Amino acid sequence: MLHKIRLLIDIIHHDIHFQPGALGWLSGHAPAIKRALNHRPWVSLWAVPKTIDSILRGISQVCFADNPLSGLLILLGLLLGDVTAGLAALACSLTAIITALIFRQPDAAISSGITNFSAVLVGTVITSLYPNVCYQPVSAPVYGYMIAGAAFSVCLLSGLAAILAPTKLPPFTLPFNIATCIVFICLRGRGLVGVPPDEAAGTPDGDAEVEWDQVFVGWAMSVGQVYALESLVCSCLTLVGLFVYSPLLVVFAMGGALVSTVTALAVSSTPYAGVYSGVWGYNGFLSAGSLAIFMVPSPRIFLLALVNAFFTTFLHAALVPSFAQNQLPVFTFPFCISSLLFLAMAGAGGMGSVRVDEPTFPERHFVLHLRKTRDDTSAQSRCSSLIVTIG
Repeated sequence: MLHKIRLLIDIIHHDIHFQPGALGWLSGHAPAIKRALNHRPWVSLWAVPKTIDSILRGISQVCFADNPLSGLLILLGLLLGDVTAGLAALACSLTAIITALIFRQPDAAISSGITNFSAVLVGTVITSLYPNVCYQPVSAPVYGYMIAGAAFSVCLLSGLAAILAPTKLPPFTLPFNIATCIVFICLRGRGLVGVPPDEAAGTPDGDAEVEWDQVFVGWAMSVGQVYALESLVCSCLTLVGLFVYSPLLVVFAMGGALVSTVTALAVSSTPYAGVYSGVWGYNGFLSAGSLAIFMVPSPRIFLLALVNAFFTTFLHAALVPSFAQNQLPVFTFPFCISSLLFLAMAGAGGMGSVRVDEPTFPERHFVLHLRKTRDDTSAQSRCSSLIVTIG
């Protein structure tokens, strides 16, 4: 019986590690596609499939998924939720790829969508939030600023990655945050703002009851709000795409989104419109998901991911007044700050946790760690037997 269990573990390890057949093309980090395209030159006919692969991976990399099929499903969700945001994501992603090639960024980073995922957010967030933040429709000059912001995000990523390299911490979406803040403030300086509507609403009732059905709707909507889209269709397709990449990532991220959504009831005021629309959940979604990717999954890491989401929500509430002075949302600053701190803490040792240096997908990280632990245990056992025999 024990032999059969070990055989089953070896089979699972083989399938997750090597991803044979269709698994290598569709699930996890789709290594078969990487192998087919990685050594092809950009200045050739292969530039088209390489660019498509990079764009789709960049769209899914916003949620840590390095998978073109995941990116395709998320892109479909973006187009169905807001076609302008979907097209902006494509345009900004292409801009970032061209910028990265001009400045000779690492080919592995371009191919995996690392250089362009912040640009994806620049596109979706500016097109979605500009009418609400600047009180007028998106115009041609705004698109010009948006494209410039997408190009800036590549330079910011390269610089921040170099600064953080000694700590082995990723910049996350800091390039997007900085570039988008610059764009919005410059748009105001250029006078590309409308007249704010009259706010005749009275003071909200502090004793209003929580609508728990809407709280759970907000939990689901927080997935689409990662891209600044208030769309249940986008949220559902994004979850399907992430599940194709890694079911474990979905469990971690949705757990974090739930913690943040519920915690928001304690740190925000009625009528809880932001909670019901998913605005308070997306940072927790990203915070918990980040630990699933950059640490070997375990019950302790899952608990830490939930605590990270909890702290992220408090940080979100603390940052809101400061950003409100410039009439800006907090974007993903709470996720970046909190997750950098928690990831540094988890990777410092003392928690029985293991840092992942080259992320692929959580299930593979877990299986490889399990196999390594078993091999180390077997080696120690053989050494102990040899010592006893010699003695």
